[in-house]
Amino acid sequence: MDTKKNNRFKKLFGGKNKKIIVILLLDIIFAAGAFLLARVVYFAPGTSYDWFERYAKYEILIAAVCVFVTVAMLVILDSYNTVWKYAGRVEFFKIVFAYLASAGVLFILDVIVREAMGIAVQPALIVMYLTFSLILSSILRYGYGIRSFFVYLKNKLFQPSGDKKDASLLRTVVIGAGFTGTAFINRCFNNPDEGYFPVALLDDNPEKQKSKVYGVQVMGGLSILEDVVKKYRADAIVIAIILIDKARLRAIYTECLRCHLPIKIVSALRDAGAGDLANSALALRDIKAEELLGRDEFKVNRALLDEAVRDKTVLVTGGAGSIGSELCRQALRGGCKRLVVFDMHENGMFELGEEFKGKFDKGKYSLVIGNVRERARVKEVLEKFRPDIVFHAAAYKHVPMMEFSATEAVKNNVFGTLNVIRESQSANVKRFIFISTDKAVNPANIMGASKRIAEMLVQDIGKSSKMQMAAVRFGNVLGSTGSVIPTFLRQIQEGGPITLTDRYIRRYFMTIPESVRLVLQAGSLAKQGDVFVLNMGEPVFIYDLACELIRLNGLSPEKDIEIRITGLREGEKMFEELRYDKETVDETSHEGIFVTRLAEIDSVKFRAQVKKLEAYATGEYYQETADMIFEMVPSEYRTTSG
Repeated sequence: MDTKKNNRFKKLFGGKNKKIIVILLLDIIFAAGAFLLARVVYFAPGTSYDWFERYAKYEILIAAVCVFVTVAMLVILDSYNTVWKYAGRVEFFKIVFAYLASAGVLFILDVIVREAMGIAVQPALIVMYLTFSLILSSILRYGYGIRSFFVYLKNKLFQPSGDKKDASLLRTVVIGAGFTGTAFINRCFNNPDEGYFPVALLDDNPEKQKSKVYGVQVMGGLSILEDVVKKYRADAIVIAIILIDKARLRAIYTECLRCHLPIKIVSALRDAGAGDLANSALALRDIKAEELLGRDEFKVNRALLDEAVRDKTVLVTGGAGSIGSELCRQALRGGCKRLVVFDMHENGMFELGEEFKGKFDKGKYSLVIGNVRERARVKEVLEKFRPDIVFHAAAYKHVPMMEFSATEAVKNNVFGTLNVIRESQSANVKRFIFISTDKAVNPANIMGASKRIAEMLVQDIGKSSKMQMAAVRFGNVLGSTGSVIPTFLRQIQEGGPITLTDRYIRRYFMTIPESVRLVLQAGSLAKQGDVFVLNMGEPVFIYDLACELIRLNGLSPEKDIEIRITGLREGEKMFEELRYDKETVDETSHEGIFVTRLAEIDSVKFRAQVKKLEAYATGEYYQETADMIFEMVPSEYRTTSG
C-alpha cells in the first residue's frame, strides 16, 4: 500500500473514526441480538402456527429492516460523535428519541406491509425488539457510568466513619455548588479511576445549602469548612468555581490552608486545551501563586483580539520563552491560521512541542530552530512562511547577566531586532510587534538600555515603513522563568531565607496570560512606530510580595521564614517607570492599553550611532559598547548606580 493510500486508510479508520465504526458495528450486532431475543420471547408455546409460518418466510428481511431503521435513527440523531465517558442527559434523551422515532417508522412500515403483502409484524414484537435494543445500546454507551454508580454506592456506604473507604480514592470536599461543581462531581462518579470521591459540598449561597447534587449534600458555607473536613475525614479540597475574582479566591485559599490538605482548582475554560473540551475544561491543577496576587484582570476586547490573530499566519520569535510560549498558546486558541515558533533553545522548543501535541492540530503550527542574530536564517524562515504578523519576543532579559555581556546584549537585543524588522519588511509582513519592558525607561542597566534602543529602531523605521509597527512596554510578569515568584517559592520550600535586595524596592507586576492578551490586542492597534504601555496598576513593594507568598504557604514572615536584605545589584533601580517624564500617554480603545507620545528621533544622528554601536559590538569592545549605549540612551540612574 503506497503512502497516500495508507494515509487515506488511517484518516478513514483511525483515531476518532475507529471508535465510531466500532460502536456502529456493536449497535448492529446488539440490535440483531435484540431482535433474536424478542423473537424467542414472543414466539413462546401457544403462538398461532399459521401466522408464524407466514412470518418465518420473511424473518431475515424483517430483522434487517428493523436493525437498519434503528441504526439509521441513531446516526440521524448524532449518537456517534459523543464522548460517552462524559455523556449526560442530552445524550441520553438523544438515544431515547432515536428509539421512539424508530418505533414510529417501524409501525408505519408494518401498516404498509400489512396492506401490500398481508403480513402483520405484531406491534408487541416491535416493542419487545426496541426495548431489548435500547437496553443493550444504553449499556454499550453508559457502561462506564453504570460501573461508576456501583463504585459510588460502595463508597457511600462507608462515608460516615471514613475508616473503611477505598484507599484508591481521595475523599474530597468540593467548594462551589454551581455549574462547575456539579460537572466536577458528575465527572468524579463517572471516572473513579481519577481518584476523587466527593463527600460534601460547600457554597455560600443560602438557596443551595441543604440541597443535594448527585447525592452529595451542600452542607453550608465556607465558614464550616474545618468542621466538614473533620466530619467526613476528607483527604483533599477542590475549588470548583471558574468565575471568581482574585480577592475571593485568596480568601477561599487562605481558609483552605487551615485544613492542611492538598488544594486543587478546576481549570478555567480558557486554560482548557483544544479537542476534548469535556476532558480538558474540568482538569484539576494546583493554584498558581500569581492567581492569588495583585489586581483583577482587564476584560478582553474580542474584536481587537480577532483582528490580531484570527485566520492569520503568526510568527513568534523567542517562542519558547515565558512570554513567547504564552503568545503561541493564545494565538492558537485565538484561531490563527498557522503559527510559526522561532527560537534557538532546543530544550524549550522540545517541551513546547510536547505540550502542543495533545492540544492542537499538528498542521496548525511549526517549530523552527534559529537565532535572530543570523539574518540569513531569519530571511529564510520569513520567506518560507510569509506571516501576516510577527511578535518579536526574542531577547536577553536578565539584568545582572547583561552587565557582564554588553556586546552580547547589543548583538541580540538591538541587531537581532533590526534583522527581524528588515526581513519582515522584505517578506511583506503586515504587522510587527516588539515586546519591550519598563526597564527601557531611564535605564540603569545595559539590558534595559538595549531594549530602549530597539524601541527607537521601531519608532524610527516605523515612520516611513508600509509595515505597521509598534512596541509594547510592560513591567515584570508573575511566574516567568527567573522572576521573583519562582525564586521566592523555591526559597520558601527550602525553609528560607528569602533574599531581597532592598526593603523598599518596588516593581510593576502582571500575570503572563493577561500581559499576553493585552499584547495581542495592542497588536491590532499598531500604526507607525507607536510605543504602547500596558496599564500595570500600582507598583508593588517586593518585600510585601515576599510576605504574602509566605502567608499563602501557611507560614509567618520573619518567624517561620527569614527575609534577608542583600543590597542592590549593579544596574538595579529602586523602582521602574513605564514612561519618561516628558512622554505623555493617550487612551486607546482598550482600557488596559495606552499609547505614548514619544520625543522625535533625529534619524540621521541615530542611524550613525547605530552603525558605531554595531562596529563596537561585533569587535567585542566591551567598554566602548557600554559607553555608546548610554550615549544613545542617557540615564541619570546609570551614573548613580555604577
